[in-house]
Amino acid sequence: MLHTYVRFAAKRNLPKIISHRQHIGFGRHNIAYKSDSKIEDDNDTEEYDISEKLNQVKSALETTLTKKQKDIIDKAIGPLETGLQELKERADKNQGVIDAFVVNKGREKHEIKNKSFEDFLRDTVIENQDAVAKFARKESKSLILDIKVVGDMTTGNVTGSRYGSIFAPNIIQQPYRKVHVRDFLPISSAGPGNTYTFMREGTGEGDITPTAETSTKPQIDLDLIEDSVNFEIIAGWLRVTRKAMNNIPGFISWLQRRLPEKLMRVEDTQLLYGNGATPNLKGISHADNHVAETSTATVLAERIIDAISQLEDSNERYATAVILRPKEYYGFFKNKAAGSGEYDLPRNFTFVNGVLYVSGIAVIPTTAVVDGDFFVGDWVDGAQLLVQEGMRLEFFEQDGTNVRENKVTVRIEESVAFPVFGESFFIKGEVPAES
Repeated sequence: MLHTYVRFAAKRNLPKIISHRQHIGFGRHNIAYKSDSKIEDDNDTEEYDISEKLNQVKSALETTLTKKQKDIIDKAIGPLETGLQELKERADKNQGVIDAFVVNKGREKHEIKNKSFEDFLRDTVIENQDAVAKFARKESKSLILDIKVVGDMTTGNVTGSRYGSIFAPNIIQQPYRKVHVRDFLPISSAGPGNTYTFMREGTGEGDITPTAETSTKPQIDLDLIEDSVNFEIIAGWLRVTRKAMNNIPGFISWLQRRLPEKLMRVEDTQLLYGNGATPNLKGISHADNHVAETSTATVLAERIIDAISQLEDSNERYATAVILRPKEYYGFFKNKAAGSGEYDLPRNFTFVNGVLYVSGIAVIPTTAVVDGDFFVGDWVDGAQLLVQEGMRLEFFEQDGTNVRENKVTVRIEESVAFPVFGESFFIKGEVPAES
């Protein structure tokens, strides 16, 4: 009966301390200690001090048992007291850890151990060892090992460097020339042919004079000079891939704007500075198409006025426009009065509705003019741009190896002629060094 009571006391009144590593033995009844300090109280166990209860048992037995029986009981209880004391000491040591766990539960930081590719590969092989074995025994014809590193999905899972990017719908382009030479020239269409021929008047001989009633009238003649210019082709091409055309935003519209602009820049150079040798146009700067200025003025505004005067006085032509570089154009607005130092425009220069005029003649800035030059001319009657084939932008798939390489050839071209009807229509001037 005594042994049964001790078993009951140990089983009912002791907390269950679960362990995987250490056991403290008492007969057939074990008290276990868990190394990670997790203590579970039995729902039916009352909370009281085990040592105190054992002392009560010993005191009760001393009054009823013989000395021999007491010795037996002491020998049995002795190891239990020693084990309980050791268990209490261990529990006290772990109490701080337990308290911290309770307070910080759910807020612990867990260190994540990074695995190498070899680690994931080894784990994958172990998980698929049956499939690997069948493949090794040639029982299956293929082996697929799906190696997946599981983790939070972040931008690191995205291949490429442009995730989240917003693409502009158009391509940012190179600068466009604000004013082209064709903008202030008359433009006409022309039919088929290699050349354009025109007649211009020469000097002639004799003069018409007042004559007396019976006097012989003076004879005169008028000279006509036949002149001609060639139709020339201005063109260029490039080859692009279909993938570029289909996938680069605004690619086609960019070509439609950029290629004509590049062609017109070449056209500008030809209209002003072409040397007339095929396939070049005969530009205004050619010796046959202009008269050099005669001014010696050291101020640009004065030199322009002299050139206008030369055109309208000596050449008896009507000036319609002055063209020059933008930097020379804007230099007029830095003119200062000699006395007060106030900014003002030179005499006879006016600025109306965004256009600068000198003596009523428009001054036009354009980068088509070579640095250091300016032109004064009758741009209405002195020359004409003849267009035989207008500017065309065409796309060709059947060209070279395009079909085999998924490429497209893009061509831009025009066929034009530029007759200048005499040297007296234009004055070419130079910007003075002091300006």
